[in-house]
Amino acid sequence: MSRKRKVNKTALVSLLILILLIAGFSGFYLYVQVKTYPAAEEQLALVYENPVLLITEESDLIKVTPDTVNSEQPAIIFYPGGLVAPQAYLYKMGKLAEVLQTEVYIVKPPFNVAIFSVNAAARIIADSQLEKVWVGGHSLGGIAAARYTAKNMELVDVLFLFGSYSDRDLIEFQGQVRSVMGLNDQIINRDNYETAKANLPPQTVIIEKEGLNHSDFGNYGLQDGDSPGIRPNEDVIKDILSAFEGKIH
Repeated sequence: MSRKRKVNKTALVSLLILILLIAGFSGFYLYVQVKTYPAAEEQLALVYENPVLLITEESDLIKVTPDTVNSEQPAIIFYPGGLVAPQAYLYKMGKLAEVLQTEVYIVKPPFNVAIFSVNAAARIIADSQLEKVWVGGHSLGGIAAARYTAKNMELVDVLFLFGSYSDRDLIEFQGQVRSVMGLNDQIINRDNYETAKANLPPQTVIIEKEGLNHSDFGNYGLQDGDSPGIRPNEDVIKDILSAFEGKIH
């Protein structure tokens, strides 16, 4: 075989591999778009119309800034649940920002899967020069937040878990851990949740709420397989706020 034919064959193989990679990536991207739960339009409109909140969206995060910011309050870094649009958490996290008078940073992970962006908090803390932070998330986002905390214990004041758990050892963590779990949650793996309690430090506060399901922590409708939620948005916001009682100053 001539050198020219060898070069042409190599180029053809490389082109085929490139086409397969592009097709695979495109297929995965389309799958993610179809499977991702979008934000409920009603609540999304309400948060954007809220005159006391400024919403700033970048390629990899959404920042919520209330008109009054208490400089003594830790900022909040939030990791969304898997295959849930980050905007689906704006309404409830916006209320949190408003009540606690602090900035909230909602991570926008690649493909809406927080595990792909575990270290997002590091960039946010560095870029915004944050000295005190709550780090946490919902479902898979909570697992990502716990993994970040396990490797950066000295940078996190409070870890909060919404319908989630830590799959990493946090026994040596000196900060506080707040876990909020809905007793109507039909999505979380209960065995994993119970087993993972052994990873949490003794100062952990676990709050379990009747009538609260897995989907209630955001506003994206009912997740497939979850039980119907029976708590209105305002009550869920109170449930979320309960995780921040006795907050660090």
